[in-house]
Formats: sequence, structure tokens, C-alpha cells
Amino acid sequence: MSSAYDNLAGDYDSSRLGYADEVYDLLVSFGLRPGARVLDIGCGTGLASGPLIDNHFDVTGIDPSESMLEHARRHFPSATWRTGRAEAVPFAEDTFDVAISAQVFHKVDRTAAMEEIVRVLKPGGITAIWWKHLMGDDAAKVLRDEAARELGFDPPQSGLAGGFTEFYGSALREQIVRVVPWRTGTTLSRYMRYERSRENIRETLGGRAEEYFSLLESKLHDRYGTGDAFVPLLYTHYVYLAKK
Repeated sequence: MSSAYDNLAGDYDSSRLGYADEVYDLLVSFGLRPGARVLDIGCGTGLASGPLIDNHFDVTGIDPSESMLEHARRHFPSATWRTGRAEAVPFAEDTFDVAISAQVFHKVDRTAAMEEIVRVLKPGGITAIWWKHLMGDDAAKVLRDEAARELGFDPPQSGLAGGFTEFYGSALREQIVRVVPWRTGTTLSRYMRYERSRENIRETLGGRAEEYFSLLESKLHDRYGTGDAFVPLLYTHYVYLAKK
């Protein structure tokens, strides 16, 4: 996992858009309090915990990719960034008030990672695990699926598939899931960097990935115009919340 994201860290850092403000509002309504010590599991470049750092929370992030952590350290020098895995969090039990993880749990051993969250959270601590996906009728998603099919591939899927049974089977209590829609957008060049940062594209298309990127870029220009056109995006977040 780390070697792939080491190679993609630059495009990832320059293209990812973050998450809707409503996701963080959910954290507050669920019990996030000023002064909380927060663990970001699979923190990458600090994208998910950045708003918490900006609001003066004590954030520690772990990630197996040192290249991703280098970007996090540059963007957020006040936080703590350490090499680590979701299945073996390098901290003692009952250390954190909050544990978050965004766009990560489909890449790890979910049972082991949930056990680690329970272990490192203080009694009464909260966790929030979330993904965001482009909606099925989002125009950019329709175009990228078309591009993959034209090259003879099934469109690679993003995020969690088959349900999050490990979450519901954990020792955490007050388990809930919330759905948060988000309308946003980006420039065409930034969107293409995002596509290049998607590991599952390269895994699925292999040596034809560059062909896919060229075809998709052409389709986006046909839809949105020449130059660095604006690309509107429609996302849905799935946010899993629980307490220890």
C-alpha cells in the first residue's frame, strides 16, 4: 500500500478536495469538544484532519506512506505525523479522545483496524470513519465510466463495497451512519490530477492507464469547454459514528 501511494503522493496532494463542512458538524454534534486529542488513521497528506488542525485541535496522524506524510508535515507543521498502520496503531491504549479515518478502511484489515480504534480510544471517546463517492449521475463520473468501458474495462469502484459489518460488530456503542451530500467543483486540470492519483485506476487499467487519462480529458473538454474549464462535482459522504 505505501509504495503505491508514495508514487502518487504528488498528484494526491495537489488535487484532492477534502470533505464537506457538514462532516465536521456531525463530529461536533456527536461529542467532539475543544481540546480533544485526535488520531487520524491513514492520514495521507492531512486532508481530513486539516480543518481540525486549523481549529486548534491536538491532531496526530499515522500513515504507512512516508511520502504522504512529508506533504502533511509541510502543510500542518503544528500537528504530529508518524509512520503507522491502521492494524497496528503505534500508541498505548486509552490515548485519544477522537479517532477519524477518511477514504481508508476499504484498503485495510477492517476487523483489526476497528480493534485498534477501540484500544486507543479513551472511555467515552468517539470515532468517525467516512468515505465520499461521486453520485451515480454526476457528469464527470459518467464520462470516466464511459472512458473505461470504451477501453474494454469495467469502471473501477471507489470506497467500501459490501457493507461495513466490522464496524457494527465492534465493541463500540451508539453506532450510527449519516449520509451527507456535497455539491462542489474544481478545474479540469485539477480533476485530471485527481484521476491520476486514483490507485484503483492504475490497478485496473495497468499499462493502458495513460490511454484512459487522455480519453477522459478529451471527453471532459468536449463537455465543459477548452482551457482549464470548471468541472462541477456531486458527492455523497457516508459517515460512520460511534463511541467507546
